[in-house]
This record gives sequence, C-alpha cells and structure tokens, in this order.
Amino acid sequence: MQVYYVITGCSKCKKQFPRITRDGRKCKANFSGFERETWIPRDGAEHKTLAARVNRARTEKERKEYEKFGGRWSDLFRLEYFDPIMGHTVDPMHCLFLGIAKTMTKYYMKSGLLSRQNIYAIQTVMNQIRVPTSIGRIPHKISSGFASLTSDQLKNWTLIFSALALKDRLPNDDYQIWKKFVRATSLVARKVVLKTDVETADSLFLSFCKSVQTKYGEDFITPNFHMVCHLADVMHLYGPVYSFWCYSFER
Repeated sequence: MQVYYVITGCSKCKKQFPRITRDGRKCKANFSGFERETWIPRDGAEHKTLAARVNRARTEKERKEYEKFGGRWSDLFRLEYFDPIMGHTVDPMHCLFLGIAKTMTKYYMKSGLLSRQNIYAIQTVMNQIRVPTSIGRIPHKISSGFASLTSDQLKNWTLIFSALALKDRLPNDDYQIWKKFVRATSLVARKVVLKTDVETADSLFLSFCKSVQTKYGEDFITPNFHMVCHLADVMHLYGPVYSFWCYSFER
C-alpha cells in the first residue's frame, strides 16, 4: 500500500487530497477534511505561469509532470485581464442538487434509513401539497426511490418538500444534518441575498460537511462537499446564484 498526495482536486485552493494505491491499483482520492483555515488559495498569476510551462512541454511525460500543479493551458490565459481562479464559478445546480442532494437522498435509500413504506408515505404527503405554478415541475417519482429526478425536481425536493417529508421518517441525527443543508441552500437560492445570508449559509455548509464526514465516514465525501465550501467566495464576486448557475443555460 502506498499513499501519495494530489492537488488537482480543487480549482480554487491547493488542498492536498490523499490517494492510496493497493497492489499497483489507484483508488479514488480522499476528499475529506474541512479545516478550511489550512486551505491555501490558488493565485491567478501563478496559475497562468505554471500553465504556460505545461504549454511549452515537449513530451507527454513532461506535460503530465507539469500538470501536477492542478491545471492545464488555455488560450484564455493570453488575455492579460483574465484571472483563471476568480474568473470561474462553482455551479450550484451541479454542486448542490445534482451533487450533494442526490448523493444524500440515494444514500438514505440504499442504507435503509428510509424504508420503502416511508418512501410511499412521503409521496403521499407531497401529492397533497399545492405549490404556485411558478415553482416548476413537482417531483412525482419519489416512490421510485429518487431514481430519475431532474436537477429542477431535485431543487424543488430539497427546498420545498424534503424538510417536511423527512421529518419523523429519518432518524433524528440524520434529519438534523440534512436540515443544515436545506437551510443553507434555501439562503443562497434566493433571488435577493444579503451578505449576512451568504455568511450564515457558508457557516451552515461547513458545519454540514463536517457532520456528514463524522456521521458517514471519510469515504462518503465527494468533491462537491469540498467545492460547496468555496461557494460563498464565488457569491461575494458574482452575487446571487441566480446570476451564474446553469439552469438558465440548460433551459
């Protein structure tokens, strides 16, 4: 068994993620660890300099060695005013809903925390809730085990239905962890967001990630749990997530 570290797991910071090899085979990187005060931010100018070195590589081996810093060359780097670190966002649609929300709900089903009986009860409750037409499509496939919900349905499930539907159906410890995520997500998903909302949501996301790691283990953590801890920095630059998430493009 061999342990080595990679820093290519995050486009915002230089946090190192350990990867273990067993019998010469690579296992997935460990994305746990939320001691954010130790995360060194990436620097745009440094990133451009290192990427230029990748662009000048003469062999494939040399190129791969240079890419270990965590990036590749792009012609956008020729623009003097372009900052490759500040100039990209964390997409909330994929990070929050298709990422974390989907990971959590699938786990509730797979682990047995939600029984089949509870799933049918949740569907019954949701069918009785009437929401404004502006909300969009309501998830009607909960009884199938969240198998084929779209990103929009996962958003509605998380923000509108889940806190009510999962109460007294999930074990209390698991429910309290999920509530942190719902509250944080509801704060950042508003059309008008105050700076205090962003700070509160950021604190909740960090607490949520730490609680998930403690409750479900390091192997449970995916890159989305790390990236959501950078969402507040993105919002301070670009405003409410409505201004940059991918829903508008996919529609």
